[in-house]
Amino acid sequence: MAKAGASDEPSPRGQAPLARLSPWGEDADLRTSLDFLSDGFALFDDNDRLVIHNARFLELFPFLSVLGDLEGLNFFALASVPCGEWSRVGDPDAYVAERMRRHHLADGEAFDIPLENGGWARVRERRTPAGGIVSTWTDISELKTVEQKLRDAINGIGEGFVLLDPNGSIILANASMNRLFATADVTLRNGGRFGTAIETAQQAGLFGPGTSPETLALLAGSADSDAEPRVEIELGNGSWLLAGHRRMEDGCLAAIWTDVTVQKRREQELIEARAQLEQQAAALADFARLVSRQARSDALTGLPNRFALEERLDLLLTEETQPELWLSFIDIDHFKTVNDLVGHAAGDRLLIDFAQFLRSQMRADDLIVRIGGDSFAVLLIDLDETEAQRIASRIATAARSHPFLIDGHSFALSVSIGLARAGGPGSSASALLVRADTACCVAKESGRDRVQIYDTGDPKVSDTHDRTGWAERIRSALELDRLILELQAIVDAEGETLGYEALIRLGDDEGEVHGPGHFLPAARRLGLMRRIDSWVCRRAVSYAARLQRRGVARYISVNIGARTLADPGFQKELVQLLDLHPGCEPALRVEITETEAVHSLNEITEFLALLRGRGIRTYLDDFGNGYNSFDSLKQLPVDGIKIDWRVTRDLLEDPIDEALMKAAISIAHSLDLELVAEGVETDAQLGKLRELGVTKYQGFYFHRPQVAEATLG
Repeated sequence: MAKAGASDEPSPRGQAPLARLSPWGEDADLRTSLDFLSDGFALFDDNDRLVIHNARFLELFPFLSVLGDLEGLNFFALASVPCGEWSRVGDPDAYVAERMRRHHLADGEAFDIPLENGGWARVRERRTPAGGIVSTWTDISELKTVEQKLRDAINGIGEGFVLLDPNGSIILANASMNRLFATADVTLRNGGRFGTAIETAQQAGLFGPGTSPETLALLAGSADSDAEPRVEIELGNGSWLLAGHRRMEDGCLAAIWTDVTVQKRREQELIEARAQLEQQAAALADFARLVSRQARSDALTGLPNRFALEERLDLLLTEETQPELWLSFIDIDHFKTVNDLVGHAAGDRLLIDFAQFLRSQMRADDLIVRIGGDSFAVLLIDLDETEAQRIASRIATAARSHPFLIDGHSFALSVSIGLARAGGPGSSASALLVRADTACCVAKESGRDRVQIYDTGDPKVSDTHDRTGWAERIRSALELDRLILELQAIVDAEGETLGYEALIRLGDDEGEVHGPGHFLPAARRLGLMRRIDSWVCRRAVSYAARLQRRGVARYISVNIGARTLADPGFQKELVQLLDLHPGCEPALRVEITETEAVHSLNEITEFLALLRGRGIRTYLDDFGNGYNSFDSLKQLPVDGIKIDWRVTRDLLEDPIDEALMKAAISIAHSLDLELVAEGVETDAQLGKLRELGVTKYQGFYFHRPQVAEATLG
């Protein structure tokens, strides 16, 4: 930035008396007259020193007052004073240099400069016969504001706009018109001939090759002055314009060019659409017939699919004289090994061969179906149990002895078969499929390569049915958002709520709500805990974020199994979830459960450290439920422990539980861990816990779980 005095210019103050600089130096009347001018005024002598100025000059440049008496200072000293004007120019040094150049030129041409107050001044400087310089500054701030608003409004319209003088020269062209001509490398300059610009653009290909000279003349504004032509013209890029011109009373011409490409294309599209619709109608009819066939057929094997099976079963089960029906559910044993050995393409060919094998084993009226993957089904009609079992056993025996040749490999397959009979309470196509699938699962779990009849008296069948049933209910609850999150308060010694533990529930089709003890064991066996834990975390994080936004000093504590915490995919998902709710961490806590489910707790220690680093406190849940609790406490970086509710329940009757509670309290104190006792239900239990030194509690005695929305309000 330029500095006052840092120049080779003459000394800012001369040595001659002021009277020598100008005969006006002591003319009070002249000074008073100059102060009445609305413009700023200054006179510089032939050495560029300020001789006289008026009051308006200082009003426009108030920052010069720091220099005291200005008369006798040279122009450079005035122009180089740091001021607010400099914040409105890109390069203050270059700005000062340009001001000096224009000042010394003093050719009388007007130019505009920014003012410190945000306005503008128009400057005119002329040399006197004696070699001095007369400078005037006119405040044009209001004019600039109006002018800019007008330019912004014109530039803001989407249509191209150009204003021509009576001779066809450009007065003003807006941004849209400039962009159009820029595609032909033509610049619309004020004062330039618009007709010349159009000719150059036409040669560069802006307008379509079919554009006539007459049309170009109309575009250039050369039409009859009384006419207001409107003409459509195609551009070289295939777009279309509607050009409208209007001659004004002063002879100027206003032209507006509107893009009508969409309308023109729509006209053509409507013409083409009719022909396309006729073709599409014929194609859709063919497609509908194809879809109808494919909806009931397996694309790989050509067999009917599950939809066709259910459709057939629904018809048979509604007949008045219902035939005896048996459904045989068939799984190829260890089919994954085949895929791993020869690849999926060869595996698909093996499935095709197996479908042909089944056809060769069955009667013509038996329905053979591919359910999916390596699962098939056969619907047997009008057969008793003995015959149905004989056919299933025959299939299993024939599969073992049948050579399946694929890519030079010979495979001897075994199959697991489940048999189920239609009929009985709740008889339906889907129920029969579940029974046959359950029996097939039992056959596989019992060693494979065997036939299993669905019999509810068989404990293995009953247990598998329960697991299969819960699997469907859990998946349905996840897909239909029927899981429910309830909150139970965690309180301090005075009964004040510190936070809430999130508890999962499951709602079924009948509106019944099931506690975790009913469905979580099945979810663990079936590998569905990861999905449930993810669902709970999404809800808990959103509630924690809500508490933070409200400024409520409480938290949401969420249970996550150790196996889930060890899953890299879940870890990434949880971190992304936290990133979506920045600042929620202080209102979120994690309770680690089922630590015995992972081979090594080292798998989760690094992730727990990451969570703690983000401000999330972690707890070891169900502490005291077995020796594993103490071993886990040694390995995991946690902030607290939660005493298992069974320890609290038996605290008053079982001395072992009392000793365990005392040990847990001692450990918590020595390791500076927070301790919460779960399962507090009676006044006697609370009294004993207080006696032992427990200060944080959770249980029905204080708060029964409520739906989260009702709890948080």
